[in-house]
Amino acid sequence: MEIVPVLDLLGGVVVHGRAGRRHEYRPVQGVLVEGSEPVAIASALQRVAAAAALYVADLDAIEGTGDNLAALRSVMGSVRAALWVDAGVTTAAAARDLLTAGVSRAVVGTETLPSVERWEALRRDIGDECLLLSLDMRGGVVRSAAPELRGSAPLDALRRLDASTLPALLVLPVDRVGSSGGPDLATLSAVRGRLPEARLVTGGGVKDAADLHALQEVGADAVLVATALHSGSIGAADLTDLSRA
Repeated sequence: MEIVPVLDLLGGVVVHGRAGRRHEYRPVQGVLVEGSEPVAIASALQRVAAAAALYVADLDAIEGTGDNLAALRSVMGSVRAALWVDAGVTTAAAARDLLTAGVSRAVVGTETLPSVERWEALRRDIGDECLLLSLDMRGGVVRSAAPELRGSAPLDALRRLDASTLPALLVLPVDRVGSSGGPDLATLSAVRGRLPEARLVTGGGVKDAADLHALQEVGADAVLVATALHSGSIGAADLTDLSRA
């Protein structure tokens, strides 16, 4: 199972995500490095997790108040890892801008997706291999700007989004992010049952190595981790043991 460290960028620095309540986000503090400078943190996270990919949420772009493209470019120039970036992409033009800048996958979150039709257009224009659909959830139901998705059960949303042919999918319970309250094993297990061939990525709530093993058992192929790496509750030795399991 792959570990994908997370960087939440806000105002040019890395912040600590807390259950999607972005007004509460503050610069990250942890045991890996001092400060919240993106390149230093990305390098430390990549090193401790031996990560082939990093997940980056550009919170300014998601909120429509700016972007962190300069920080993204600095990270790409300094860290040998693919970047999966959520920058609130809803159009093919915006996705192409990220991909042209060097991003490996443009994340399309249901939170900002305005309609199922827009998702279908993105798939036609960009292609599934360069996109990563993020099924964003809060309270066990889907969080979305699209009226036909908002408040729906995860499996119903996947049916509407024609997810059965996707090569990869991110299942993200936003209300668990940064909580260390444990992952949503039930939802991931249900999604695995519906999509047996897809590469499933998940995150939110991971507090220790036991959570990683539990996610592996229900079918996760990759897990987004941030808080547990910054706090030191998951370290390089834990990840080595996971790879041997």
